[in-house]
Amino acid sequence: MEAAQPSKRELVNVQSLFLTIDGKGDSTKLLSLLALAAGAIAMPQTGNADIIFTDLSASPVTVGNNATTNFLIDTLPGTARLGFVAFPTRVGATTRWVTAGQKAGYVRLKTNASFVIPVNRGLTWNQVVGAESNFGRVASANFPNSFDHKYFIFTFKDSTQVGSPLRYGWLDVSLANPPSGVPDLTIFGYAYDNTGAPIPTGQIPEPAPVALLALGALTLGAKGLRSWRRNRPASGPA
Repeated sequence: MEAAQPSKRELVNVQSLFLTIDGKGDSTKLLSLLALAAGAIAMPQTGNADIIFTDLSASPVTVGNNATTNFLIDTLPGTARLGFVAFPTRVGATTRWVTAGQKAGYVRLKTNASFVIPVNRGLTWNQVVGAESNFGRVASANFPNSFDHKYFIFTFKDSTQVGSPLRYGWLDVSLANPPSGVPDLTIFGYAYDNTGAPIPTGQIPEPAPVALLALGALTLGAKGLRSWRRNRPASGPA
Protein backbone atom coordinates (compact mmCIF):
# COMPACT_ATOMS: atom_id res chain seq x y z
CA MET A 1 0.00 0.00 0.00
CA GLU A 2 1.35 3.42 -0.92
CA ALA A 3 1.98 5.68 2.07
CA ALA A 4 -0.31 8.72 2.33
CA GLN A 5 1.46 11.95 1.47
CA PRO A 6 1.24 14.87 3.94
CA SER A 7 -1.21 17.62 3.06
CA LYS A 8 -0.19 21.24 2.58
CA ARG A 9 -1.71 22.06 5.98
CA GLU A 10 0.28 19.29 7.64
CA LEU A 11 3.51 20.58 6.10
CA VAL A 12 2.73 24.05 7.43
CA ASN A 13 2.19 22.60 10.90
CA VAL A 14 5.45 20.65 10.68
CA GLN A 15 7.26 23.85 9.72
CA SER A 16 5.68 25.54 12.75
CA LEU A 17 7.00 22.73 14.96
CA PHE A 18 10.55 23.30 13.69
CA LEU A 19 10.18 27.05 14.31
CA THR A 20 9.03 26.32 17.86
CA ILE A 21 11.98 24.05 18.56
CA ASP A 22 14.67 25.97 16.74
CA GLY A 23 13.46 29.54 17.13
CA LYS A 24 15.55 30.77 14.22
CA GLY A 25 12.82 31.11 11.61
CA ASP A 26 14.93 29.90 8.68
CA SER A 27 11.99 28.82 6.54
CA THR A 28 14.09 27.95 3.48
CA LYS A 29 16.21 25.53 5.47
CA LEU A 30 13.15 24.04 7.14
CA LEU A 31 11.32 23.45 3.89
CA SER A 32 14.45 21.81 2.46
CA LEU A 33 14.54 19.47 5.45
CA LEU A 34 10.88 18.63 4.96
CA ALA A 35 11.46 17.86 1.29
CA LEU A 36 14.39 15.63 2.28
CA ALA A 37 12.24 13.83 4.84
CA ALA A 38 9.43 13.28 2.35
CA GLY A 39 11.92 11.98 -0.21
CA ALA A 40 13.40 9.57 2.30
CA ILE A 41 9.96 8.02 2.70
CA ALA A 42 9.31 7.72 -1.02
CA MET A 43 12.72 6.70 -2.39
CA PRO A 44 14.74 3.53 -1.67
CA GLN A 45 18.08 5.32 -1.92
CA THR A 46 19.30 7.20 1.15
CA GLY A 47 22.52 8.88 2.14
CA ASN A 48 24.12 10.54 5.10
CA ALA A 49 27.55 12.14 5.01
CA ASP A 50 29.59 9.74 2.87
CA ILE A 51 27.58 6.49 2.47
CA ILE A 52 24.94 6.13 -0.25
CA PHE A 53 22.63 3.16 0.35
CA THR A 54 20.03 1.71 -2.02
CA ASP A 55 17.57 -0.50 -0.12
CA LEU A 56 15.84 -3.09 -2.29
CA SER A 57 14.61 -5.24 0.61
CA ALA A 58 10.96 -4.26 0.10
CA SER A 59 11.16 -5.59 -3.46
CA PRO A 60 14.35 -7.63 -3.92
CA VAL A 61 15.72 -8.31 -7.38
CA THR A 62 16.24 -11.96 -8.33
CA VAL A 63 18.44 -12.80 -11.30
CA GLY A 64 18.16 -16.36 -12.55
CA ASN A 65 16.06 -19.00 -14.22
CA ASN A 66 12.93 -18.22 -12.17
CA ALA A 67 13.01 -14.43 -12.51
CA THR A 68 14.69 -11.69 -14.53
CA THR A 69 17.78 -12.60 -16.52
CA ASN A 70 19.37 -9.13 -16.32
CA PHE A 71 19.87 -6.48 -13.65
CA LEU A 72 21.95 -3.32 -14.09
CA ILE A 73 23.15 -1.01 -11.32
CA ASP A 74 23.19 2.36 -13.06
CA THR A 75 22.99 4.68 -10.04
CA LEU A 76 26.73 4.84 -9.36
CA PRO A 77 28.24 8.28 -10.03
CA GLY A 78 29.87 8.69 -13.41
CA THR A 79 30.04 6.05 -16.10
CA ALA A 80 30.55 2.95 -13.92
CA ARG A 81 27.88 0.28 -14.37
CA LEU A 82 27.71 -3.09 -12.61
CA GLY A 83 25.48 -5.75 -14.17
CA PHE A 84 24.20 -9.25 -13.45
CA VAL A 85 23.18 -11.73 -16.15
CA ALA A 86 21.63 -15.19 -15.94
CA PHE A 87 22.08 -17.87 -18.59
CA PRO A 88 19.28 -20.22 -17.55
CA THR A 89 19.09 -22.59 -20.53
CA ARG A 90 21.38 -25.57 -20.73
CA VAL A 91 22.79 -25.98 -24.24
CA GLY A 92 24.72 -29.18 -24.80
CA ALA A 93 27.51 -29.35 -22.24
CA THR A 94 27.10 -25.68 -21.27
CA THR A 95 25.75 -25.34 -17.76
CA ARG A 96 23.48 -22.66 -16.32
CA TRP A 97 25.24 -19.58 -15.00
CA VAL A 98 24.70 -16.30 -13.18
CA THR A 99 27.47 -13.78 -13.79
CA ALA A 100 28.42 -10.31 -12.53
CA GLY A 101 30.69 -7.72 -14.02
CA GLN A 102 31.56 -4.35 -15.43
CA LYS A 103 29.08 -3.14 -18.04
CA ALA A 104 30.54 0.36 -18.49
CA GLY A 105 33.23 2.56 -16.97
CA TYR A 106 35.55 0.91 -14.45
CA VAL A 107 34.27 -1.73 -11.99
CA ARG A 108 36.17 -4.48 -10.17
CA LEU A 109 34.99 -7.41 -8.02
CA LYS A 110 36.95 -9.74 -5.75
CA THR A 111 37.05 -13.21 -7.30
CA ASN A 112 38.61 -16.60 -6.65
CA ALA A 113 39.05 -19.07 -9.54
CA SER A 114 36.77 -16.80 -11.63
CA PHE A 115 33.93 -16.88 -9.04
CA VAL A 116 32.82 -13.74 -7.18
CA ILE A 117 33.64 -14.20 -3.48
CA PRO A 118 30.71 -14.03 -1.02
CA VAL A 119 31.90 -12.68 2.35
CA ASN A 120 30.52 -11.98 5.80
CA ARG A 121 29.55 -8.62 7.27
CA GLY A 122 32.19 -6.11 8.37
CA LEU A 123 34.98 -6.69 5.83
CA THR A 124 36.60 -4.03 3.65
CA TRP A 125 38.02 -4.39 0.14
CA ASN A 126 41.63 -4.97 1.25
CA GLN A 127 40.58 -7.56 3.84
CA VAL A 128 39.10 -9.87 1.19
CA VAL A 129 41.78 -12.06 -0.37
CA GLY A 130 41.26 -12.64 -4.08
CA ALA A 131 41.86 -11.38 -7.58
CA GLU A 132 40.57 -8.02 -8.78
CA SER A 133 38.40 -8.81 -11.79
CA ASN A 134 36.02 -6.89 -14.01
CA PHE A 135 33.95 -10.05 -14.47
CA GLY A 136 33.14 -13.15 -12.44
CA ARG A 137 30.75 -16.04 -12.17
CA VAL A 138 28.31 -15.76 -9.28
CA ALA A 139 27.10 -19.34 -9.56
CA SER A 140 26.90 -22.33 -11.85
CA ALA A 141 24.75 -25.44 -11.62
CA ASN A 142 25.35 -26.86 -8.12
CA PHE A 143 28.25 -24.52 -7.27
CA PRO A 144 28.64 -22.84 -4.89
CA ASN A 145 26.14 -24.04 -2.32
CA SER A 146 23.20 -21.83 -1.43
CA PHE A 147 23.87 -19.02 1.04
CA ASP A 148 21.79 -16.38 2.79
CA HIS A 149 22.64 -12.67 3.11
CA LYS A 150 26.29 -12.64 2.22
CA TYR A 151 28.08 -9.71 0.60
CA PHE A 152 29.84 -9.11 -2.71
CA ILE A 153 32.43 -6.35 -2.46
CA PHE A 154 33.27 -4.08 -5.38
CA THR A 155 35.17 -0.96 -6.34
CA PHE A 156 34.60 1.54 -9.15
CA LYS A 157 36.00 4.78 -10.52
CA ASP A 158 33.95 7.95 -10.05
CA SER A 159 34.37 9.72 -13.38
CA THR A 160 32.48 12.78 -12.10
CA GLN A 161 35.57 13.71 -10.05
CA VAL A 162 38.97 14.90 -11.27
CA GLY A 163 41.25 11.91 -11.76
CA SER A 164 38.34 9.42 -11.49
CA PRO A 165 39.17 8.30 -7.92
CA LEU A 166 38.28 4.85 -6.64
CA ARG A 167 35.14 4.30 -4.59
CA TYR A 168 34.26 1.17 -2.59
CA GLY A 169 30.94 -0.60 -2.18
CA TRP A 170 29.09 -3.79 -1.30
CA LEU A 171 25.97 -5.76 -2.28
CA ASP A 172 23.72 -7.75 0.08
CA VAL A 173 22.91 -11.02 -1.73
CA SER A 174 21.49 -14.51 -1.25
CA LEU A 175 21.93 -17.51 -3.53
CA ALA A 176 19.49 -20.36 -4.09
CA ASN A 177 21.31 -23.19 -5.86
CA PRO A 178 19.22 -26.36 -5.53
CA PRO A 179 20.17 -29.87 -6.73
CA SER A 180 18.30 -29.14 -9.98
CA GLY A 181 21.24 -26.90 -10.91
CA VAL A 182 19.25 -23.74 -11.60
CA PRO A 183 20.87 -20.93 -9.56
CA ASP A 184 18.95 -17.78 -8.57
CA LEU A 185 20.72 -14.76 -7.07
CA THR A 186 18.66 -12.30 -5.00
CA ILE A 187 19.92 -8.75 -4.39
CA PHE A 188 18.55 -6.95 -1.30
CA GLY A 189 20.50 -3.72 -1.58
CA TYR A 190 23.87 -2.09 -2.17
CA ALA A 191 25.92 0.80 -0.83
CA TYR A 192 29.08 2.75 -1.57
CA ASP A 193 31.19 5.39 0.15
CA ASN A 194 31.58 8.55 -1.95
CA THR A 195 34.74 9.74 -0.18
CA GLY A 196 37.03 6.89 -1.18
CA ALA A 197 36.97 5.30 2.30
CA PRO A 198 36.96 1.47 2.28
CA ILE A 199 33.38 0.88 3.46
CA PRO A 200 32.86 -2.33 5.50
CA THR A 201 30.32 -4.77 4.09
CA GLY A 202 26.88 -4.21 5.56
CA GLN A 203 27.55 -0.67 6.76
CA ILE A 204 24.68 1.73 6.03
CA PRO A 205 24.28 5.46 6.75
CA GLU A 206 23.11 6.54 10.18
CA PRO A 207 20.13 8.92 9.89
CA ALA A 208 20.97 12.46 10.98
CA PRO A 209 19.06 13.62 14.13
CA VAL A 210 17.34 16.46 12.28
CA ALA A 211 16.18 14.07 9.54
CA LEU A 212 14.75 11.76 12.19
CA LEU A 213 12.90 14.71 13.71
CA ALA A 214 11.48 15.68 10.33
CA LEU A 215 10.38 12.11 9.58
CA GLY A 216 8.77 11.85 13.01
CA ALA A 217 6.92 15.11 12.46
CA LEU A 218 5.58 13.94 9.11
CA THR A 219 4.43 10.72 10.74
CA LEU A 220 2.59 12.60 13.48
CA GLY A 221 0.54 14.63 11.03
CA ALA A 222 -1.40 17.77 11.84
CA LYS A 223 -3.50 16.19 14.61
CA GLY A 224 -0.47 14.83 16.42
CA LEU A 225 1.33 18.16 16.13
CA ARG A 226 -1.61 20.01 17.70
CA SER A 227 -1.64 17.51 20.57
CA TRP A 228 2.11 17.91 21.02
CA ARG A 229 1.76 21.69 21.25
CA ARG A 230 -1.04 21.48 23.84
CA ASN A 231 0.91 19.15 26.10
CA ARG A 232 4.47 20.43 25.79
CA PRO A 233 5.92 22.24 28.85
CA ALA A 234 5.66 26.02 28.81
CA SER A 235 8.92 27.81 28.00
CA GLY A 236 10.52 29.44 31.01
CA PRO A 237 12.58 32.63 31.06
CA ALA A 238 15.96 32.42 29.37
